[in-house]
Amino acid sequence: MISTDDNNDKEVQYNTNQQNAKVKDELAEYIKTAFIEFLELFKTSEQLISKNKAFREHSFYYYQVEKMKNEQKSNLYVDYGHLERYREDLANAIRENYYRLEPSIKKALNMFIRKTFKDSSIDDSVIDDPPLDENGPKDMDVDTKPAKKDHTRVIYNICFFNVTPILKIRDLRTARIGTLCTISGTVTRTSEIRPELILGKFYCMDCSTSSNIIPQQFKYTEPSKCLNPLCSNTRRWRLNMEDSTFTDWQKVRIQENSTEIPSGSMPRSLEIILRGDSVESARAGDKCLFVGTMNVVPDVSRMNIGNNASVIKGVPNNTPGGDGKGGASGGKDDFGGVTGLKDLGVREMNYKICFFSHSVKSTESKFNVINSKSDDMEMEDNQFKTGINSNAEPKNPLDDDDEDMENENSQQAFLNSLTEKERQSIEKMKNTENLYNHLAQSIAPSVFGHKAIKKGILLMLFGGVHKKTPEKIRLRGDINICIVGDPSTSKSSFLKYLVAFLPRSVYTSGKASSAAGLTATVVKDPETGDFNIEAGALMLADNGICCIDEFDKMDPKDQVAIHEAMEQQTISIAKAGIHATLNARTSILAAANPIGGRYDILKSLAANLNIGGPLMSRFDLFYVVQDECSPEIDRRIAEHIVAVHQKKDKAFKSKFTPDELKNYIKYSKFVKPVIGAEAAQLLEFHYKSLRQNDTASTQRASYRITVRQLESMIRLSEALARLNLDTEVKANYVQEAARLLQKSIIHVETDDVEIEEINDNRITISSEKFFQLSKSVIYYTMKNGSSKQKDIISGVIQDFLEAKQIEKSHVKGESEILEKVINRMIKREKSLVEIESNENESERILDKHPNFNVE
Repeated sequence: MISTDDNNDKEVQYNTNQQNAKVKDELAEYIKTAFIEFLELFKTSEQLISKNKAFREHSFYYYQVEKMKNEQKSNLYVDYGHLERYREDLANAIRENYYRLEPSIKKALNMFIRKTFKDSSIDDSVIDDPPLDENGPKDMDVDTKPAKKDHTRVIYNICFFNVTPILKIRDLRTARIGTLCTISGTVTRTSEIRPELILGKFYCMDCSTSSNIIPQQFKYTEPSKCLNPLCSNTRRWRLNMEDSTFTDWQKVRIQENSTEIPSGSMPRSLEIILRGDSVESARAGDKCLFVGTMNVVPDVSRMNIGNNASVIKGVPNNTPGGDGKGGASGGKDDFGGVTGLKDLGVREMNYKICFFSHSVKSTESKFNVINSKSDDMEMEDNQFKTGINSNAEPKNPLDDDDEDMENENSQQAFLNSLTEKERQSIEKMKNTENLYNHLAQSIAPSVFGHKAIKKGILLMLFGGVHKKTPEKIRLRGDINICIVGDPSTSKSSFLKYLVAFLPRSVYTSGKASSAAGLTATVVKDPETGDFNIEAGALMLADNGICCIDEFDKMDPKDQVAIHEAMEQQTISIAKAGIHATLNARTSILAAANPIGGRYDILKSLAANLNIGGPLMSRFDLFYVVQDECSPEIDRRIAEHIVAVHQKKDKAFKSKFTPDELKNYIKYSKFVKPVIGAEAAQLLEFHYKSLRQNDTASTQRASYRITVRQLESMIRLSEALARLNLDTEVKANYVQEAARLLQKSIIHVETDDVEIEEINDNRITISSEKFFQLSKSVIYYTMKNGSSKQKDIISGVIQDFLEAKQIEKSHVKGESEILEKVINRMIKREKSLVEIESNENESERILDKHPNFNVE
């Protein structure tokens, strides 16, 4: 009887173990075996035709794994196109069931590395399932603690790229859950890097027994029961930090690209989770491709609610009345046994989409990233990383020899990344005669004329050289330009062209933008409660161009916010306990309308603009565009516009295509021109001339000429040297820079001023002379107060005689002209006011109008 009972007990235990046995996923096992074969056997066409025997000996991903291990990385980047070429059914299975098969693919990689490279740092738990025997998990001795393991163990991951098609955020539906896909978007916010628990090992706090390794996913997961059969603990656990495995974790928020937003729709956002080597691969403003899988997680953002949340407690309906007494239904307080917070909507089952990405690629990496290569052997480093390696050792910025060598290597590396046709195009452009004008004509070819503005924008694209003083003070090399003009003069067309042409360019309107929207704002994370910095337009345009339309419509308090960004190229934040200085290394192209809608040629540039003097001095170039009536020019403009509407791209011919222009600008960025002795003397000469002309009464400056205009001349000269791929700033570059500065800032062409009309005969003088005389009259009244008209005329004439600006024989004629100028100043300019009138005009007392602005 006893033996029979024992046999029955064993049979029951065996059947129970069979029922509780872990079911193996046959598809996962098959994919794991097939993927190992892919890693072992796949070779590219370059390997098959290579004459290098060593290169043909092993598979392509053997060398990729070897390089990954040498660089101490943990992510192996696999081209999905290689997988399709090897076995299409394998590629389709991984694409459609990626979330289910990801652990098996990861096991396959780690098994391949252990088998091929004899790597002992790989943890057994990554490759094998927890050991089971017929009695369940093997128990550990209660009194013995596990031996310490090697802390250098690594979990290697597979990261796919070149997965097509590229989806938009709006294309993510429930059918995409768990599949492998690629999405595109613009990064708007990045969180700090945090450690994430991947594999956890725990100690029982009652008996100190160590648990098996517990994989973590979405939440902190503890063992369900202690392995010690004598211990009943199910809740009290302590994490074994030494034997647990952590990885880097970062959350990135992306927004739809501006070109992908349907009309009438708001841009949508999505949270991206990055792990391992993929962290810090994207920064605010980057337009990136993210490859990974979509999943749904509970929406816990509404859990952070106030103290006024009402708690409901369900009444069990054990009896017809629900109250145990057979009465009526529980009424409004009867929630059918559901318990929770009423504000959360306890009956709802809301989830939100989260995208887990394992590889990131910048869409404009070829134009922005140094050493961006398309070679397969360099793909892992250069196609999925943007910027410079943050772990690189900082070098001394004053070490010129190392910098020159680095520039040469980077320039050659950039040439190697181009195709043969693109390299020939750059060589052809270098040898083109009159390159400056041809490049300027290639800027916004659909816009007729405006050659001077196109030259300025061209130099802004090339930019000056960024420098640092020995005190680590940054000297900006970016060029800022402001276009001022009447309506319908193609100002916004230049801004829209640059946004479409240049990566990392942002378009915004001054009237609809606030100070926080332009710089940065501090927002609270609804889940964690932490405060994060969300990038504004200037931060998003870092290393690019920020185009601000309707610049004059900005509020003065918002204009003040960009002062620091325009000169120091930083944004300082001190809000909500966050003190940070952020980079805003951007050029600004602004478009503004004059006060009143039309440019008044009788006023200075500062008087025509609703922009303060400190902000105006931060612009390197000003361009004034007037809508003048000219039959010939109007005819040519009409022909050009009609041809653009009729023939589109065929209506105009530019010397170089946009791609050729981009490659040439990128190539020139590696040139770091230095100022020669002759150029330095010429810069000093032109700066002194600008200062003297500013203080002389014969010139009418837009605003005070300061040292900033000297730095503007230096930046323009360096941009011209870069344009010609010259390592030295020469005298002719300085001459052109001075000409641009003189034309754009100091002088605005004006018509003659009418001072009197007699019998349809107009008496006019030049605008320069009118402003010279009116300025002298105003200064005289400011110095001497209210004075008779004859005293004002004699005093101004005497000043001209002492300055030898007129001769004694011309005194009578100049006095008559000055009398007519004073009449215009009283009647039309409203700059003078009669204090005491008199029939004899020479005896009337005049003074400066109290509302007249001297500037």
